Amino acid sequence: MNYSSCPISADLINTKLTRIYSIITFLAISIYLFTPFKEVIYISASDFIIRVLFGIKYSPICYLIKNGLKISRVKIHMVNAGPKKFAAKVGLVFTVLMSIGIILNFKILSSVLGTISFIAIGAEAFFGFCIACYIYSFIPNIWKK
Repeated sequence: MNYSSCPISADLINTKLTRIYSIITFLAISIYLFTPFKEVIYISASDFIIRVLFGIKYSPICYLIKNGLKISRVKIHMVNAGPKKFAAKVGLVFTVLMSIGIILNFKILSSVLGTISFIAIGAEAFFGFCIACYIYSFIPNIWKK
């Protein structure tokens, strides 16, 4: 299934950037889940907020990744940005809810959301399979019904 096609967005995004971003987010969620340093999720949530609300060019993490890719001269691979933007919005919701869960001491909710994020982001980071992008491909069909 081609889940990188998008009837809504004509924007393109470098898959190398999104893959590295996923690895960094995966590391943050791993620290969140498996260490006492739960506050690391605040950094991830903050970057998702900037990325989703203001654009990828304002995200500090994406800025560092882009410059690293330029320096290393890695060949870029562009795909449709629509599904990746949807995935970023899902990441935003999950990391913000995990952050709120920490603040309100909702440990079970935060752990469940963290585990779901760990699996989904791990699939993208290590196998190049974006679960949210796959779900995104079904959205136009849902709206038609």
